[in-house]
Amino acid sequence: MRIQVLLRTAALTLAATTLAACGTETQQVALGGTKAADTAERRETVERPWGTVKTFPRLQKAEPPSAADVVFTREMIMHHRQAIELAENVRRHEGLDERVGSSARFIIQDQKNEITTMKAWLRAWQDTTGSSDEHSHDADAMPGMLPQSRVDEIAALDPPETEVAFLRAMIEHHEGAVTMSQDYLPEQSNAFVHSTATHIISEQTTEITYMRNLLKQWCEKDGPATCTRP
Repeated sequence: MRIQVLLRTAALTLAATTLAACGTETQQVALGGTKAADTAERRETVERPWGTVKTFPRLQKAEPPSAADVVFTREMIMHHRQAIELAENVRRHEGLDERVGSSARFIIQDQKNEITTMKAWLRAWQDTTGSSDEHSHDADAMPGMLPQSRVDEIAALDPPETEVAFLRAMIEHHEGAVTMSQDYLPEQSNAFVHSTATHIISEQTTEITYMRNLLKQWCEKDGPATCTRP
């Protein structure tokens, strides 16, 4: 068992050339911190439309994962992919409100980078956790996962209807990610995945508050028809 753990630790070190999840620069991440050879210090916070937020956790030396750690990571990758699709669909439109456009852009950037980090973690442990097939779970059963018709609607509607539909959909989607993370925490055993879940709770709760405020401003006075949908 000790030999297996050492091998997985080496695999994590090799796999951990990742994007800083809330930044834009590629980072060489060693277990427990950046390598001594790195000259650029990794940023711990970044600025987003919703405020100053912490960057996504680094890959780190941690305990061998449990089944719950692996399932949570796989499912969060799938969950992130739908958020990216929602954001990409709203950005197809010209003339978007700047706050909506920048929010969508950062959601795409941050969640793509988070997927990169989570996939690197899964690859490092795949020999001890089985297949890394990310489609082995029922995505529709995950909290906050939306019907494809609602995802496609974001691309089909025109502004400002699409902006309101996007905000409502992303709020619901983020609430689901927070629920998934909260449900996972009592079962966690791996420190990296634990830090991933707590980051998602903090970050996406902040984004939900920001988007709710935008939605309120839009819909208080004669907002588009999408404001009144159930």
